[in-house]
Amino acid sequence: MRPDRPSTTAELVCSWRALEQLLPPQERILSDPHARAFLGPARAALVDAVERLPARARKALFRRVDRALQGIMTFVVARHRALDDLLVEQDELGQVVLLGTGYDSRARRLAGRLPGATLFEVDHPATAARREALLDAALGAGPRLPRVPVTVDFARESFTERLLAAGFDPARRTLWCWEGVTMYLEQEAVAETLRAIARHSPPGSLIGFDVWTPPSEGVARLALRDLPALAMRLAYAEPFVWGPDPAELEPFVAEQGLALIELIGCFDLVERYAPGSRPWLALHPHLHLCLAEVDRPLA
Repeated sequence: MRPDRPSTTAELVCSWRALEQLLPPQERILSDPHARAFLGPARAALVDAVERLPARARKALFRRVDRALQGIMTFVVARHRALDDLLVEQDELGQVVLLGTGYDSRARRLAGRLPGATLFEVDHPATAARREALLDAALGAGPRLPRVPVTVDFARESFTERLLAAGFDPARRTLWCWEGVTMYLEQEAVAETLRAIARHSPPGSLIGFDVWTPPSEGVARLALRDLPALAMRLAYAEPFVWGPDPAELEPFVAEQGLALIELIGCFDLVERYAPGSRPWLALHPHLHLCLAEVDRPLA
C-alpha cells in the first residue's frame, strides 16, 4: 500500500461485507449493517446500484462476481464470521487485537458479547485516520466494546512496542485477529509477526489468520498465482506475495512458537454457515483460515 494513503484493499473487502448485507437475511454468512458507511463515493454508488436490483438479479450478480474472483469475496465474509464466532466462544478473554483493523465494526457488532475484554485496533496511520473520521457515523448510537486505537507504521515501527505503550498487557490471555494481511508479506515478515505474538501472549492465547495457498507449478500456477498477483499489483499497488503449500503451515507456525489447531479451506468454511449455497467454491481450494494457539514462550 502507499504509505500516505488509506488501504484500498481494506475498503474493497469492506464493500464485500456491504454486498453480503444485500442478500436475504437467511442467506447471509455475515450481517454487517455498518460496512456501507465506511465506503467512498465510488464503491458506495456501486453497492447502492446493486441494492436497487430485484432480489433474484442481485443474487445472480453476487454469484457471478464471486465465481469470477475465484471465491475470494465469499471467503472474506466467511473468515470474518468464523473469527466473530471464535471470539464470542472464549471464556476469560482479556484482550482482542485486530492486527490490521481496516474498516472493522466488531466494537459495535460484538458489544455485550465479550464481557471484560478490551479491543485493540491496530492499523497504519492513514487507514486508521480515515476510519476514525467515519466511525461515529458508521457505528451509530449504542453500546461499544472498550476500544484502544493504535497506529503503527509497520515498515518502521514495532507493533508490539506500540501496543505496549497503549496499555496492552502481555500477561493477559489474548485473541489476535490478523485478516487479509499475510498474502501481501514476504514469508520472513509473516514469521516475525507470529514470533512477536508468541512472545507477547501467554500460552493458551489464540490467533486467527488467513493464508493464500495457490498452486506452485504448471498452468495452474499461472492462472491462480501469477496472474492474481499481477492483477493486485496493477490495480491496487498491493500485490500478493506469500503463498505457501498448506502442508508447510503446521511446521512453519510451530517454528514461531505456535501450535496449529485448525486449517479450514474456503469451501469447508462456507459450508459451515451456508451449506450447499455456493457450490462453485469447491473449485477454489487455495484460500484457508488458520487457527493457532500460543504453545510456548520464545526467548
